[in-house]
Amino acid sequence: MLLSTPEQIEFYSSSGLWGEDRVDLVFARHAEQRPDELALVDDQLLHSVSGRRPQCLSFIRTWRRVVALCEFLTGIGMKSDTVVAMLVPPSADAAVLTLVASRMGIILAPIPLTSGEADLREKLEQVGAKAIVCCSHYENEPVAERVRNVAADMFSIRFVFCIGDNAPEGLIDLGDILSEEDKVDEETLFQHALQAGANSILAIHWSSAGSEQARPIGRSHNQLLTIARYAHEQTDLGAESCVFVTHHMSGLVGFAVGLIGALETGARLQFHNFRSLPKFVNALAEFGGQHVYLPGALWEEVHALLPMSVREQLVSISLVWNRAHAEQSVFGENETAARLIDVTNFKDLALVSQIRRHPSEVGSVPLGAINFLRDPSQVYMETFLYGMEEARAKGDAGIVGGELCIKSAMLPDCAFPLAGAVEGEPLRATDDGFIHTEIGCHLVTEEHGDQRALFRPLGDLVDVLVFGGFAERGEDLDALYRACIAVSDAAAFVVPAEDSGPAHLMAALVCDDKETAREEFYAYLKAKRVSSMKWPRDVIFVEAIPRRTNGKVMRESLLEASQVANVA
Repeated sequence: MLLSTPEQIEFYSSSGLWGEDRVDLVFARHAEQRPDELALVDDQLLHSVSGRRPQCLSFIRTWRRVVALCEFLTGIGMKSDTVVAMLVPPSADAAVLTLVASRMGIILAPIPLTSGEADLREKLEQVGAKAIVCCSHYENEPVAERVRNVAADMFSIRFVFCIGDNAPEGLIDLGDILSEEDKVDEETLFQHALQAGANSILAIHWSSAGSEQARPIGRSHNQLLTIARYAHEQTDLGAESCVFVTHHMSGLVGFAVGLIGALETGARLQFHNFRSLPKFVNALAEFGGQHVYLPGALWEEVHALLPMSVREQLVSISLVWNRAHAEQSVFGENETAARLIDVTNFKDLALVSQIRRHPSEVGSVPLGAINFLRDPSQVYMETFLYGMEEARAKGDAGIVGGELCIKSAMLPDCAFPLAGAVEGEPLRATDDGFIHTEIGCHLVTEEHGDQRALFRPLGDLVDVLVFGGFAERGEDLDALYRACIAVSDAAAFVVPAEDSGPAHLMAALVCDDKETAREEFYAYLKAKRVSSMKWPRDVIFVEAIPRRTNGKVMRESLLEASQVANVA
């Protein structure tokens, strides 16, 4: 499937950013040239996490598995452009499945492993998925059981595959098929399929780009490779490197930067399912991790735990910041041999990586053209602050900024077509083709490095609640809670943790019978089968939901009410 227009393909191909290589073709060359070198190494505790025995695969064994699985899927009738949902943790299996999709022209749709049945069904219906590959479970999340329940009610789902022990009945065990690598014909091992090109869609990720609900964004091989190449020219990731992948495949950091980047460069992929910082640091020491990606807020704690041997072996430390990173305190120390790189994630719509210019400062983003380091003639992304001139005209000496809009070779102009649609809905854009992000930013003046216009993200212009590692639109949660029959009005809000830990999601309810409302409310959430992440930690009862004149919920007033009620 192609989402890029002929004009886009011609423009980015002529600039040298896009080429003819699919991800599987690049990896196959590594398998031919370095067959016996290690390519994929699983977390040694993977079995306790997802029920799958950990794998340790060379390049040639990985490629044999890819070819064997392609032959099996072709034999059962799976065709190119089939959308296959993937609920698999960071693992060798995720890498093999990605290479299989690349080789066959299948479109992967990685979905968060914590998705409840309602969220899972919504995503599957949105993209018209015909098959699902899942793990048996993920820690305490019954992934395969949820998948089976949803697939049983969806006639569009033709195949449901499972990897891992103790899978529910009715799911096709893919683990045994992945182990049949020795049955592949050596003479045809490197004969490559031609049905999919580098501009065909390889993967779908969801982004809350705009005021609507999160929409599926399909990216081609070229768009995903552009993201990876831009990030890794700053990390200096190479064929002899070891990159630690802890981020899940449902986001651009884990999939595009971690997985695709390593598959392209031929680096050793060391997977780790993050459970605690000490275990993460111990794994770095044991397996010789050189390139790591971490949530930016964890850097201070990780820094304190690093032994001298790990400090010396690290080559790059990439700190991932969400769209409101300017509001967070920044730990500026770096007593390692590694370069510190800030990765700004704009709602999984786009990513910007940059070597930190100043120890105590998260790198602000350049306004205008952002170029590759090795070839400054190639523009990775262009940024534009919508409404900036109006703000400058009205403002005095205060903050001047606007809404971030972007144009890039990593970004399509339209969302993935919803099931039944012929074309994808265009993303909201300016007259000049810059995509709106609805992220508010302000201009800053800095003199570290080049003296040019820079900006910092302030946060969403829409109402987004951030708690733990999750973000949800406030209006969506309000509507979910308000639909309970025992509730006449409701709103979600977030309470910060006292110990600087993750914030807690809460709910304010307006109801007639407070004695039974709490029990009925939680029974309603259970019946709706929503993700456990959307369950509030606690509820408070209020006489009315405070709103502004435009109807927006005054969530800060609800926070004050919870403190008065001593609920947190």
